[in-house]
Amino acid sequence: MTNVIQTRVKYFRNLKDYKFVPKLTEDKRQEIISKVDSALDKELLKLDVNALDKNMREYLSQFSMLSSKSNTMFITKDNVAITLFDGEHLTIIAGGVGIDRSIYDRAKSLEHLLATKLNLAYNDTYGYLMSDIRKIGTGLRLECDLDLNALSSLGKINQVRQNIKNLGFALTAKYGQIFTLSTACNLGFTESEIVDEFMKMVEKLQDLEIESAKMLATTNADALMDKAFRSLSVLKSAYLLSGEELGKRLSDIRLGLNLGYIDLKDTTLNELQRLVSNKSSEYVSKSELVELAEKVKKILKGEKNV
Repeated sequence: MTNVIQTRVKYFRNLKDYKFVPKLTEDKRQEIISKVDSALDKELLKLDVNALDKNMREYLSQFSMLSSKSNTMFITKDNVAITLFDGEHLTIIAGGVGIDRSIYDRAKSLEHLLATKLNLAYNDTYGYLMSDIRKIGTGLRLECDLDLNALSSLGKINQVRQNIKNLGFALTAKYGQIFTLSTACNLGFTESEIVDEFMKMVEKLQDLEIESAKMLATTNADALMDKAFRSLSVLKSAYLLSGEELGKRLSDIRLGLNLGYIDLKDTTLNELQRLVSNKSSEYVSKSELVELAEKVKKILKGEKNV
């Protein structure tokens, strides 16, 4: 789906016989870290958040895998992370660019392993027990960042957000015209039901964005076409390029794709999206701007290993 920037899967879990995070003492926190480390030592790499290199920190930040609540986290070989004490004792997180259905399977695999190795807080009636009532049940949250450029331009976004809330989801502003769709309450639903309904909502938002783009084009087709072609041309020829500008250019390109003005494969769009950073160009060196522009040009030419 053209307007899906990235998807994330999160499982929240608490260990039995330990207080929830707000009342958890430091010695009990260390006990939980030790239990996770001991139970999953062959499957997980233990990371010191303060010692992460730049590339790993950027990857983890991109998919909201870093937590300010603990200096310790764990990650698998296929990049599924466990963060600690960010609301609940454990949060399993997997993320992917665009619609990446494999991340659910990867996150579920680690969640299943945790359930077999650790004594988790669970109730036969309510499911997994949480400090946040919205997580009770499966303890599963699905999130998706979408570029809703056309909906925002038409001034329809607040109405859409309210309609989505009435259907049991949340649509929150992230930055600019980027919004995050997330599941709200899980109680009473199975995991498969949650996943199916979430994917249906993502598809509805994509369809609504396309319809909104067509409405914009009825009065502004030439300008929209020019922005789409101009942005694609800039990406193909720029010598200096910031992550912030790349994100804005991709938004124009998505609008052009939805209107059929330009042609670009979803795989190419996703590869470009992986390079997006919203860090201000004021804090980026010239060499980094040159490097990003070169990577973008190589992707658009179909070259690999960028």
